This record gives sequence, structure tokens and C-alpha cells, in this order.
Amino acid sequence: MKRIFLALAAAAILPGLPALAAAEKGGAAQTAELTIAVSGVKSADGRVYVALHRATAGVKFPDMKGAVAGAWRRAQKGGFTVTFAGLEPGRYAVNGFHDANGNGDLDTNLLGIPTEGYGFGNGATGLFGPASFGASSVALREAATIRLPIGYAGSAGSPDRESNR
Repeated sequence: MKRIFLALAAAAILPGLPALAAAEKGGAAQTAELTIAVSGVKSADGRVYVALHRATAGVKFPDMKGAVAGAWRRAQKGGFTVTFAGLEPGRYAVNGFHDANGNGDLDTNLLGIPTEGYGFGNGATGLFGPASFGASSVALREAATIRLPIGYAGSAGSPDRESNR
């Protein structure tokens, strides 16, 4: 248990490194990889952050306390992929944002509404808040891909914003 905690803590502190703890079966570590297909990025300005989460007791998604890995990538208009390898099989949720101004934060207005692009796995959306862990997640047993469409407040409901259908 201590080994798993240390691996998760290291992954949260060092974005870009997946949790290294792996379930053992027959003496060999069983791991999987998850590819995040980011789409809908409006410009090449700034960076995009992608976070990978596991369900954590007492932690509400998408709180970073539940993140097991994260990666910053230079923004590319349209999209790109990010792959996390060496993951324990299980359920993982994804969220991300386009930090267009490069300040390291998802900027919001006075009402707390994001002013930069953001998204959740599977194109999930929330009602007056973030999408749920379940809607933003995938069950990982072997190599898999999950969509992460980035939407912008000004384009909600427009053809630029992918739906979760």
C-alpha cells in the first residue's frame, strides 16, 4: 500500500509521469497504455494540459488530488495525441485545458466561467459545473484511446464544439 501511495504521489508531483504501481499477476506486472486524442484546439498559442485521474475517496473529479498523471504539450491548432504508458488496469477519467496565454492556469471570468478552452474525456459535459468522473472515463484493460475535445465558452453550442454523442 505504501508503495502505491508513493507512486501516485510522485505522479501528481511530476506531471507527465504515469503512476508506476502495477498489479502483479503471475509474477509479471500487468500494465496498459491510454492514448488521449485531443481535438478542437483553436490556435497554436500557449500549451495544453491533459490530466489523468483515478477515482479517489473524498476527492471530487476533476480535483488534481485525484490526478495520477499529467502532461503539458505545446498547443497545436486542431489537435494531437498524448499517451500514458505503464498504467494499472482500471477506470481513468480525463480532463484538460488550453492555456493559451501560458500562465499555467485555466483562466476564468468573475463568475468562474472558463475564458480558455477546456474539455473532459469522451466529450462529456456537466450542468453548471464539470462533467462527472463516470462520463469522462474509460475502463482500461489493455491499450485504449479516449477522446478529449477542447471547447471554448464562446463556441458552446456551435459547430466548433464537439458533442458527447
